Amino acid sequence: METLEDILVSLGVVVALPVLIVSIIFRSVMAADRNRKEIILAALEKNPNLNVEDLVKRMNKSEKLIKEKLLAKLQRGCLCCLMGVAFVLLYFFPSVQNEFLIIAGVALIAIGIAFLVGYFVGRRMLAREMEAEEQSMNKE
Repeated sequence: METLEDILVSLGVVVALPVLIVSIIFRSVMAADRNRKEIILAALEKNPNLNVEDLVKRMNKSEKLIKEKLLAKLQRGCLCCLMGVAFVLLYFFPSVQNEFLIIAGVALIAIGIAFLVGYFVGRRMLAREMEAEEQSMNKE
């Protein structure tokens, strides 16, 4: 039986850890935005005739193509579904039965299905953008 102190400590970790992670991510995004603004201002000071829109477009250019992003969704969806199925199957072994396995398995399957739906919907909706991106890559 857990004591009240153990429960409060575990609850503190459960609550504090996600808040800490979100704050770290938020600060890093803010720092990246601040650095990007400083770079643009420094470039404008050196060359006032600079095309700011072109500079921002080049700085914000995504490293991954749309196709790569969609394939990453497909990969994550398959991985989550397989892990979920494995957890659910593992639950049915008598020596391992734990309610956590069935809950985590169903949650992973749901997450995997969401990634797969995102992949198939994105593939259909972004077909023209992928073709245009591929043609622009061929020109370069």
